[in-house]
Parts: sequence; C-alpha cells; structure tokens
Amino acid sequence: MNATLERPEVRFLTSGKVTDAQRTEAERAVRAALDGTGAASVQVTLSIVADPALPRPALARAVAELDGQQLRAQAAAPTLEEAIGLLRHRLAVRASYRRAG
Repeated sequence: MNATLERPEVRFLTSGKVTDAQRTEAERAVRAALDGTGAASVQVTLSIVADPALPRPALARAVAELDGQQLRAQAAAPTLEEAIGLLRHRLAVRASYRRAG
C-alpha cells in the first residue's frame, strides 16, 4: 500500500503558547481520525489566545485533502487538549460520512 495513503503529510500553523507535546497530540489525533481515508495532506492550525475573558481561548482546526477535495473540521474549547479531542471526533465523523457517501 502507498505510504502517502497510510501517513499523510501533516503541516502545522500555530499561534500563542502551543507546546511540542500539543503539536504531537494533534498530529496523533488527526492521523487517527483520517486513518484509512487516503488523505494526501493535512494542514493543522493550533491557536491559544491569551485572554482570560474568553470562555474558549483554544482553537484546533484541520483541513485535509481527500481525493482532490477538502475536508474541514474545527473546535474551540477552554484548553487546547480539549479542542484537539473535539477536533479528532469531528474530523472522524466527517471522514466517515465521506466514505459512506
């Protein structure tokens, strides 16, 4: 099987205090959500806004290229770990709809 189909290229954009551990967690989550989809590449954006007044200052977003089309998902949460978990779920759901359709 083609290695690209198994392990899509994952690129990151980050803003705020995003750690290497959070990037690694996001990469694992995205790869797990897209497992078996044939995604060629994924752009992941992780952002933390340093504003204590915001209820959900952490954002995780992914845009995957599947068969020449884009599959998008995003999530905001109080912590980046929560946002990444929500992103994984939403991306997996969208990917499953694509496979079924």
